Amino acid sequence: AASELDIDLKWEGTVTETEIAEQTKIIENMINLGVDAIALAPLNNQAQRKPVQSAVDNGIPVVIFDSGVDGDAHSSFIATDNVLGGSLGADFMNDNLATKSQLVVFRYVQGTASTAKRSDGFIDTAKIAGHDIVADPFSESGTLEGSKSVVANTLERFIKNGKLDIEGIFAANLTTTLGVSSALDDLRDSGILVDLTFVGFDSSKKLVEELQAGKIDALIVQSPEKMGYLAVKTAVAVSKGESVDALIDTGVEVVTSDRLKNEPAIRALMGLK
Repeated sequence: AASELDIDLKWEGTVTETEIAEQTKIIENMINLGVDAIALAPLNNQAQRKPVQSAVDNGIPVVIFDSGVDGDAHSSFIATDNVLGGSLGADFMNDNLATKSQLVVFRYVQGTASTAKRSDGFIDTAKIAGHDIVADPFSESGTLEGSKSVVANTLERFIKNGKLDIEGIFAANLTTTLGVSSALDDLRDSGILVDLTFVGFDSSKKLVEELQAGKIDALIVQSPEKMGYLAVKTAVAVSKGESVDALIDTGVEVVTSDRLKNEPAIRALMGLK
């Protein structure tokens, strides 16, 4: 988008998704630089409310993308409909399970609006369908190791007579999905029978391989490239005083191994030829 619009794009980000204070410093630095607009993917919906308001108070419009922020100072919010994404995950699981199944939801770290909405969307839809949510822990950190630790400790409670005694798992983002996948592999390697429906969120090369191998039943996939593209274009439009939509939905897909094999558009979305 920056090349298309011939603009000077300055990109800065944190090393991990839990460095909230560092992201605040980055926003403050952009304000001090006097940039024309800011496109921000907030790490925490509450913590970044004041920095966003500060930017707007200094005459710098802010466009939010990927994950939401509290307040209404921003000009536009560009993201997946995360509640819908979670709900679609529950619909898929419901199609593959009997009613009154026991399900576990692995949330991401507290304060991340996008993953909270995914988890809540899944839980609400699953409960309406008659399923029991027997656990829905948060990750202790934004790392794979932290997520896997929570997954392993949680699943240990449901191992009975050499079998993992739950029927389904939903993981709310890339890190938690990878954590679940790795923990389930460890259980299988230790001789525990794992027979369940596993729905993850987001995609990576590793997760595509797991999907193709049948270890993951479905991935709820958004379009980060489209999100970033529209965030930059919208930020530029706002900086020029143009009107923009307050909410821009970038779409979500339920990707299965069959769709991955048979639909070119899905293969392209997943980065495959």
